[in-house]
Amino acid sequence: MSDTNMPVARGAVGDEGWTAIRPSRFTGLIGEIRVSRKNGVNVYGIRVEDKHDNSTGRAHGGLVMAFCDEVMGLEAHDPNTKDIFFTVNFECQFVSGAMIGDFLEVTLERIEAGRSMVVMRGTCRSAGRVVATCAGVWKRSSKKYAEKDW
Repeated sequence: MSDTNMPVARGAVGDEGWTAIRPSRFTGLIGEIRVSRKNGVNVYGIRVEDKHDNSTGRAHGGLVMAFCDEVMGLEAHDPNTKDIFFTVNFECQFVSGAMIGDFLEVTLERIEAGRSMVVMRGTCRSAGRVVATCAGVWKRSSKKYAEKDW
């Protein structure tokens, strides 16, 4: 997805060149997701908040997985269409933990994109340290986003 076609929240600029993505009903629950262009690709970020605490001062794994799944779905979209994609398969391997206050960043790689499926993988990091790796498959729906949703 190109930076000019990203569904960003109007006027919401994050720290150090990060721009907040307009939240969906779901992402509004997990927290503000941001995007930045680095070396020509989108990098996505989210701050680990108190509400993400797994009772040990660390980010709950569900946050890491939901964040990765959400941004991989965003990246599956063709910026020239309003196609809707949904997750067919998603897997996540936790490598280390993230602490409350950490800023998580996900970099993505599109492995294959066909007419109906997109295969991707990603790496979630905190301050350069790998927190999780993930991979998945997204399927194009026959439905389209309404202009108001995009």
